[in-house]
Amino acid sequence: MKQFKILDLFSGAGGFSYGMEMNENFKTVLAVDINKNAIETFKKNFPSSEVILGDLTIEEVKEEIVNICIEKKVNMIIGGPPCQGFSLKGKKLGLNDSRNFLFLEFFHIVEKLKPEIIVIENVKNMSTASDGFFIKQIEKMFSDIGYNINHGILNSYNFGVPQIRERTIIIGCLSKNIKLPKDYITKKNTVRNAISDLNYLKSGEGSFEEVYKKEPDCEFQKQMRKDSKLLYNHQSSNHSKLSLHKLSLIPPEKGKEYLPNDLIGKQKFSTTWTRLEWDKPSPTIDTRFDTPSNGKNSHPILNRAITPREAARIQSFPDNFIFYGNKTEVCKQIGNAVPPLLSKAIADSIIKQIDFVKVRGSGFEIYRADSFNLMKDMLKKHKKFNHIFTDPPYNISQCNNFSTLKIPRKGLDFGMWDKDFNLYGWIKDASLLLDKNGSIIIFCSYRYISFIIKELEKNEIDVKDVIKWIKKNPMPRNRDRRYVQDTEFAIWGVKKGSKWVFNRNESSPYLRAEIRTNLVSGKEKTKHPTQKSLSLLKEIIEIHTNKNDVIFDPFMGSGTTGVAALSLSRKFVGIELETEYFDIARKRIENI
Repeated sequence: MKQFKILDLFSGAGGFSYGMEMNENFKTVLAVDINKNAIETFKKNFPSSEVILGDLTIEEVKEEIVNICIEKKVNMIIGGPPCQGFSLKGKKLGLNDSRNFLFLEFFHIVEKLKPEIIVIENVKNMSTASDGFFIKQIEKMFSDIGYNINHGILNSYNFGVPQIRERTIIIGCLSKNIKLPKDYITKKNTVRNAISDLNYLKSGEGSFEEVYKKEPDCEFQKQMRKDSKLLYNHQSSNHSKLSLHKLSLIPPEKGKEYLPNDLIGKQKFSTTWTRLEWDKPSPTIDTRFDTPSNGKNSHPILNRAITPREAARIQSFPDNFIFYGNKTEVCKQIGNAVPPLLSKAIADSIIKQIDFVKVRGSGFEIYRADSFNLMKDMLKKHKKFNHIFTDPPYNISQCNNFSTLKIPRKGLDFGMWDKDFNLYGWIKDASLLLDKNGSIIIFCSYRYISFIIKELEKNEIDVKDVIKWIKKNPMPRNRDRRYVQDTEFAIWGVKKGSKWVFNRNESSPYLRAEIRTNLVSGKEKTKHPTQKSLSLLKEIIEIHTNKNDVIFDPFMGSGTTGVAALSLSRKFVGIELETEYFDIARKRIENI
C-alpha cells in the first residue's frame, strides 16, 4: 500500500494532519506555522513530527523547510494558504494581488519539491468568486508544472462532522487524476450527538480541575463518576450579567426573534444572538464562537456560549486532542482548523484511487481501482482488448424521501457512485485500448444516447446500432401516470474500417437489435442496485465475440460481464472502484 509523508504548511493546530493520519497510509513528518501557540498544540499532539515556527517569506525558513523535506522524503504537501484577493477589484491583479502572497509562497515550495500529491483547503469563495476566475488561475498554475488538478466545494456535514462547513478543496497529483471524495455518509451527525453529555458546565465555570474541586457533589463530580475521561479545554466564558440576562430571555434552541416585544434600552439585542439546535448541524464554527453576540453558537439550553471543547467536538476533534494557549488563542486554533473527519475522507479517497487491488485467475484479471487512472496506465503499457462491454453509471439517481417510509424503498437513488459521474471522459482512452477489429458496447440511459454516440464518433468509432434490452417483468412504477419503464439501451460501435464480429444464429433469418430477458432475481441477484441479467450479457457476448477473445469492462459492478464471458470460454479484464461491489464481483468470477 502506498505510504505518504506529509509537509503541512500553515498547519495551525493540526486538524488537517490529524484527519490524514486517521488513515494509516499518511504520516505528517513536518508542520510549519507562524503562530507560536498553534505550533505548540501541534507538537504536543503529534510528538513524532518535526515542527518549524517560522515565516514562509523568509528565505532561510524556506530553505530549512525544503532541506528537511528532502531528507524526510516528503511526497505530499497539504495546507490552507491564505488568499484574500477574491473580488472584482482583486481580479485585475489575480494571484499577483499582494494579499495572495502566501499562496504564492505555498506554490513555490510545491514547485521546488514536486511532491506526488498536493491538497489545498480554502474558503468556499475561492471557487465561486468572479465566476471562477481565481480557481481557474490556480488550476493553470499547478497544471503548468505537471499536476492533474481537480477541485470543488465539499461540505463537512456530508462526512460526519456535525457542522455545515463548506470549503474549496483542490487535489493535485503528478501521476494520476485524483477526484474529490463522494462517499457521503448517510447518517448525519448533529449538535446533540456532539455535545449533549457536556451540559453540566455553566457560565463562568473554569477548567475541569477548578470545577472538580469546587464542591464535592456538584454536577461535574457526578459526571466524572460516569466518565473518567478528563475534558481539557471545557471551560465556559465568564459572561457579563447583562449577557446572562439576555441569554436567559432566549428560549431553548431559539434566537432573538422569539424575544418579547417590550424590551427597551440595553435589554435590546443589537446583533444576532441565537442558540444552536440539538437535532441539527451547527453553522460554521469560527474563531469567535465563545461570544454570544457572534451568531448561532450559544448553547441550545444553557445560558452561555459553547466552550472550546464543545466547539472542538463540533469540528470533529476527539477529546484527547488538547489545545494550548490562552482562551482567545485556543478559540482561533479551533475555529481555523480543517475538520479532521473531512480530512480523513479526503485521505481515504486518495488511497482508494491511487492504490489498487489486482486479482488474477484462469482467464481473468480484475482490479479494485479507479478506471480513469488505470486505463491511462494500460495505455502506457500498450494494452489492447478485443472488445469493451460495459455498464457505466447512468447519472440518473434522484434524491427522495423513500427512506422515511415504513417499508423503505431505494427508488432511483442508487448512491454517490451514480451522481456527478463523468459520462464521456473515459471514452477516448477506452477507444484507444480497443483492438482494430473490436466492438464496444455501452449501456446507457435514453437521455444520453446522442451524446455518447457523438463522443464515440469523435474517437474513430463507427456506431452500428442501438440495442434495446426489453425487460419481460418490469417494475410497474407509477403505472397510473406513465408508461411502464421496460427498456434500457446499449450502443454498439466498432473501430472504423474494422472486420467486426457478428455471429448470427443460422436458425434466424435476421437479428433484431433487441434482447428480451427477465430482470435479475433469485440466487443470481446481488446487492448491486443496477445489476444486469446474466442471460442478457451471454446473448450479447455470443453475438459480438468469439471464443478466447478478451473482453474488457472498466465499470464491472457486480461482475456479470465477467461471469458471462468466462462461462462462454472468453477471457475477461475488469475494473471496479467500489470495494463492496468489487468483492461481490470477485467472488462470482472466482466461482466460475
